[in-house]
Amino acid sequence: MLRHSFLSLTLVLACTLSQVTQANLNAPEMSDEHSESNSTLAAEALTNAEDTPANNVESESVLELPAPIARAIEQGMSLESQFIAESDLTGWVLSLDGQYTLVYTTPDQRTLISGAIINDAGENLSERYARQYFPKPDFTLLEQAAYISVGYQAPVAKAEVPEKKPSTTAETASADTNTANNNIEVPVETPLTEPAQKVVYAFFDPNCPFCQLTWKAFIPYVAQGVEVRWIPVAFLNASSRAKSAAILQAEQPEDALNESMQTFGSEQQAEASIKDRSRRQLQDNMKLMQRFGIQGTPGIIWLDANNEMQIRSGMPKLHEFAEITGLPEQAQTAPELARFR
Repeated sequence: MLRHSFLSLTLVLACTLSQVTQANLNAPEMSDEHSESNSTLAAEALTNAEDTPANNVESESVLELPAPIARAIEQGMSLESQFIAESDLTGWVLSLDGQYTLVYTTPDQRTLISGAIINDAGENLSERYARQYFPKPDFTLLEQAAYISVGYQAPVAKAEVPEKKPSTTAETASADTNTANNNIEVPVETPLTEPAQKVVYAFFDPNCPFCQLTWKAFIPYVAQGVEVRWIPVAFLNASSRAKSAAILQAEQPEDALNESMQTFGSEQQAEASIKDRSRRQLQDNMKLMQRFGIQGTPGIIWLDANNEMQIRSGMPKLHEFAEITGLPEQAQTAPELARFR
């Protein structure tokens, strides 16, 4: 099982309580179409019998906080802030080793809830609260991810030389640059030309059906010059790690990603024994996903027309891909995308 920051935070919380009750708060249980577009991390409700009033973080000691929060702090977590959430819940931002998580206490303070909170309109409130109350990360942090670039391949500027006969294919072929994150290797003296129309990052789990639909919806935009950098994570089920490894460890990661998406849900979807390097990459990718406050896949991050970072969790509506990519809306012909119009 993949060890990552989310699990570490959850285990610390679980150790503070005597009883643990599993709660399934996944969005696909909602009837609203939008609520069915996000594969969320499992939620846990952790119960406590003590009744201690909630207090201001800055002025009250650990002993005066709700018992579950106090115990989490005693186990090594840090309390960053608290806020009033919907349905009379109190929200708490906790951190461990530089990673942040949200938990909630009920009005009677007898129950602590960790995970995705969905309202009756299908909105993932935890995503909204994370964006509002987590420290804002830098967009450039995403360059540290182990990603697979799909679409745009930046050309290398050629030095000016006297005109000669046309070069042969062998003379002009570029070196193989398909590394685990698929960054383009460019000599220092030859800068890139013709930048991509837009760079979009997308966190995905190979077992996430909405990630596969998102990949499919991006296809016409990729054809118009958009680069999508797919960041694999593995949390949905036991095979997620093996399927992610098959992509990361492939000689041609972009081809492996496309094949995985095309064979999604079938026995043909490739798996591989994970190597230590890939395991570390998946762990780091999950930490990065949590750092940006994304609690489910797909998680899409981009810069808008004002160069402001935008984060979207779940399958967007089809017209929203134009906003994400900065291009005119492209035609979508796949019948399985029709429900997202």
